[in-house]
Amino acid sequence: MHRTILLLAFLVTSCATTPEREVRVAEAVKTIDIRSWPPGLVVELNGEYVGTTPLALVVNTTRYGVWTTDYSRIFSPIVMRVSTPDASGWEQKVWYPGDRIPSRVLFRIPGATRRLAVN
Repeated sequence: MHRTILLLAFLVTSCATTPEREVRVAEAVKTIDIRSWPPGLVVELNGEYVGTTPLALVVNTTRYGVWTTDYSRIFSPIVMRVSTPDASGWEQKVWYPGDRIPSRVLFRIPGATRRLAVN
């Protein structure tokens, strides 16, 4: 009788399998809300065109929310620049790898409304 119970207990416990845990790895990205006054300015990130303002820019980040070296060479700055379409006015902001990525960035180009209205 004991052998039957032991055999039955062995079969029940040995047949039970635990499902493999599914590991989900979230991509480390962050969205930056880029606004400008006036709206409609050209946005560049490290010299590459990314759009016009207002813009929601999605960038790669580390899990701590800081810039990765994807956007620069090691120890080189990350430069976000906005300019009028004719490049008559511009403003830029600079970050370094390891700096926290802002949620919002606001650019103002004084007198740009007059330049945009003329074009």
